[in-house]
Amino acid sequence: MTATALSYLFVPASRPDRYAKAIASGAHRVVIDLEDGVAVADRTAALAHVLAALDAGPESDRALATPVIVRVAGPGSEYFEPAIAALAGLSAGARGRLGGIAVPKVEDPEPLGRAIAAVSECAGSTAVGPFEVLAQIESAAGLARVREIAAVRGLTRLAIGAADLSFDLDAELDSATMDLAYARLVLESRLAGLAGPIASPSFDLADPGRIEAGARRLRGLGVTGQFAVHPMQLAAIHAGFGPTPEQIAWARTIVGTGDGAVRVGDQMVDAPIRDRAERILSQLD
Repeated sequence: MTATALSYLFVPASRPDRYAKAIASGAHRVVIDLEDGVAVADRTAALAHVLAALDAGPESDRALATPVIVRVAGPGSEYFEPAIAALAGLSAGARGRLGGIAVPKVEDPEPLGRAIAAVSECAGSTAVGPFEVLAQIESAAGLARVREIAAVRGLTRLAIGAADLSFDLDAELDSATMDLAYARLVLESRLAGLAGPIASPSFDLADPGRIEAGARRLRGLGVTGQFAVHPMQLAAIHAGFGPTPEQIAWARTIVGTGDGAVRVGDQMVDAPIRDRAERILSQLD
């Protein structure tokens, strides 16, 4: 398990005036959104804004130090193929500035695989790090096929679109049903060798403590990151998904205690406990 991005901040593609602010916000990733964050009538113009930003000259490269991911419309949308084709046709410089793609409403591995193949020249290492491909599960149909989806070559992380999924399942957002959905993505991510899944954003814009508590609960389920809809959510997300000072102090007392079962204070420590301690400390890198 390696350290992964904890926060993915959405910014509407139709608001290019907000791109730089989002990139400077401290988010681990910025997701320029061509889907729900953009009115249908504005999506063609919004795609043009994204392409222009990615194709900008060296002066903009300093601003793109934070990886930028583009969320396209879902595979069932008329805007899906044009966006994928446009991203596949980026100039070499623009490809180096594209940190990844996010595909929402994934229900079938085939169009996801086609999208990844189309942007395959972007894949690998870019100017901003490894290329990411996120697949959002937002329906019962997608959840039923999540093992196939997780196995698609080139996918790097699963995510949940909780609002759409809870509506499709006729379940409350805060319910055991949704916890089960998250647990399924955690399991399938582990089996596919992917980083842990990304949670839906909190819609709370007023209470950082509540956002942090929600993030910490999700981390306890095995979720390892979260989307954000506002920069004010970022500090709470980072705190909630990162290790607490108490966890860090505990981990430092555990590592380096040998390779057998030993007593450390009032706790018996063996290999799985050391592995957990090492994982906690790896998040500080």
